[in-house]
Amino acid sequence: MPFRANILVVGAEEGATTRLAAMLERVGATVQQAPDCLTAMAIVKSDGVELAVLADCGGQFNPLETARVLKSLRRDRYLPVMLVAEKGLAGGAEPEGLEDLDDVLGPGFDEETLRWRLQALLRAKRVHDQLREVRGELEKTLARENDLLEQLREDNRTLKVRSITDGLTALYNYRYLMEWLKTEFKISRRYGHSLSMIIVDVDFFKRINDEYGHPFGDLALKEIAVVLKQCARESDLVARYAGDEFALVCPRTGHKEIAALAKRILVASRKHRFESKGGRVPLTLSLGTATYPDDPEVVSPELLVFLADQALYQTKRGGRNGVTAWHEIEPETRFAIRGELKGPNHPLLANDPKSRLELAAAARLVGAAADPASSCPRTPDEPSR
Repeated sequence: MPFRANILVVGAEEGATTRLAAMLERVGATVQQAPDCLTAMAIVKSDGVELAVLADCGGQFNPLETARVLKSLRRDRYLPVMLVAEKGLAGGAEPEGLEDLDDVLGPGFDEETLRWRLQALLRAKRVHDQLREVRGELEKTLARENDLLEQLREDNRTLKVRSITDGLTALYNYRYLMEWLKTEFKISRRYGHSLSMIIVDVDFFKRINDEYGHPFGDLALKEIAVVLKQCARESDLVARYAGDEFALVCPRTGHKEIAALAKRILVASRKHRFESKGGRVPLTLSLGTATYPDDPEVVSPELLVFLADQALYQTKRGGRNGVTAWHEIEPETRFAIRGELKGPNHPLLANDPKSRLELAAAARLVGAAADPASSCPRTPDEPSR
């Protein structure tokens, strides 16, 4: 049964290669001949050779080296190589030297044996080529998947940054601020470190927006964010707390250090030129601070925020453009503010028993200083921001 295949016969002895070529043509192959490795290389590179048959007739021709070279030329598809050794293997080649050969025919073979061996090699070639094609498609698919996966990772990184970042000022947002504050509070409580917070508010920001326009208001908030970042330390977290309010969380920072930082912020903001239409805008800041554990009422991260905010209100009540620390407020006012936190389910009260004991002790301490026998004064109405 004949078959169709393009076969290259390589051999140094013309008579042997001619006989082998004739036998291949009788079984149905299309044959080309090459007398040496260099000529065979040129044919393999340029033509659609499906199989190479090497005639080992001795002499200078090295079939094993030729097989290695010819296989290395076809990276795009599989090239089976058969060695026909009519006189046995030249040079007594060892079996481990035959790894580049796909088949070896010894002396005395007939055409039928040659045809079946060639068909087996061509079947193996088709399988190899199909596998290589599938592998190529798979590699392309995996490359596309890797590109998509990398794009997904980049999108996730971008989404994560956006989820914790304020879009206008590029500072951390309120959600991340509270998560970070709760973590730092646990660390400070565990190891006895101080933890302070500053809340910063822009004075009369609504009036500034109305007079100079919202685009200037947005620009002013961006510039304030830069000022705060320049004043803060690398270990501090600066966030946008609300519309025109900012917050700084400062680990390992007590009363003295937070007062110095607040002063630095005020000095920097007063020196900064907020300009609109070529003129300077009189923009000022009000600050409030609270510190754990120096301020005994601070027994939870939420209370740290609340008391710093209450200190900020005191700054506004005192004329704005300054800073007030929670411990600097009169005991009577502090006791009145503390008296507003009633009920076991108040959201600002910590749930664990230790915090409640600490808070009760703080209430007795402040209440004694404020003479709790008298009625607790209520805080005055909040001023316009």
